[in-house]
Amino acid sequence: MRRSLSLAVLVAGLLTVGAVSAAQPAAVPDDLGQRLVTTYAAPATQRLDADARALAQALASLCKEPAAKEAEAVESRFRSVVLAWSGVEFLRFGPLVEGNRYERIAFWPDPRGVMSRQVQGLLADPAVTALDAQALSARSVAQQGLPALEFVLYRDGGVLDAARQGRAEAPDCAYAQAAAGALALQTGALAQAWSAQGEYARRFSRPAADNPLYRTPREVAAEAIKALSTGLQFARDVKLVPALAEPYQDSRARRAPYWRSDLTAPALAASVESMLRFHDAAGWALPADEAWRVEGLRRELVQLRDVLSSLKAPVGDLLQDPEGRRQLTLATLLLKNAKDLLDQDLAPQLGVTIGFNALDGD
Repeated sequence: MRRSLSLAVLVAGLLTVGAVSAAQPAAVPDDLGQRLVTTYAAPATQRLDADARALAQALASLCKEPAAKEAEAVESRFRSVVLAWSGVEFLRFGPLVEGNRYERIAFWPDPRGVMSRQVQGLLADPAVTALDAQALSARSVAQQGLPALEFVLYRDGGVLDAARQGRAEAPDCAYAQAAAGALALQTGALAQAWSAQGEYARRFSRPAADNPLYRTPREVAAEAIKALSTGLQFARDVKLVPALAEPYQDSRARRAPYWRSDLTAPALAASVESMLRFHDAAGWALPADEAWRVEGLRRELVQLRDVLSSLKAPVGDLLQDPEGRRQLTLATLLLKNAKDLLDQDLAPQLGVTIGFNALDGD
């Protein structure tokens, strides 16, 4: 398998709809897609969009009148956006993969440091002060989205440090505002696609023989299970395992998402909580003697969420502390257990077969 596969391909689990051994798969309700849209996808993407727009407004206020109070407001808004994004990022299909939208919102992982190099180069260009959201949206995806915003906000001497000293550096502020505006363009388009008026949401909600995307409710179920399965694996294999590699080095923490803003554990907890709510919204209807499969996965997700929610320290401190490492390691085990329960116990009962996932390697 080529190692140059795009990240979108790497996290796209490949599922097929098929039979469950000799048993008849459980019926999938006709309204599955509608319930997932109205009770989860639509409100989650609307929240993300609202938070992204609030962040852009807070940055505009900070850059106009830099002060510690404004820095605190921006930091709070950034946290809200990260947590809202954590509730959406596992829906990595449909509108989230169109036009590289996922990468435009979150260009990560970035093991070669492309983002920091490109952003620093952009900040050194005098023309950055004339940059706006539309212009930035036409540039490299590495210069857009949450990782780039986190860098310009939280780096030493960055936007937040300067504001606390009553300063607003023109290049940094211009770029941060353009990045926040470009982010809001993407979240707005995503929220519209999942809204009641969105074409994608209508197709996801109403599978039919003439629907070009989803012909049956079981195909909708396969898409939903794919989202959960690859979301769980991405959280474990990409977000946590690299940071936990032995022997410990200070640089390990930088392999985790949002290490600059100390949002690694909160973002992971928000992601798991969101996958739990998505699982609940699906309301998988198995026969009474098989219902334990649904509840078993739910219990695993609840335990996982609680473990991650209990972690209050920055990821670097957690990795150096024996108990912190133990809890993070426990989270990796729970993530694997949850994925196994989904893939091996629940999915087959719904007539969904999980095939090769490129995250598994060669």
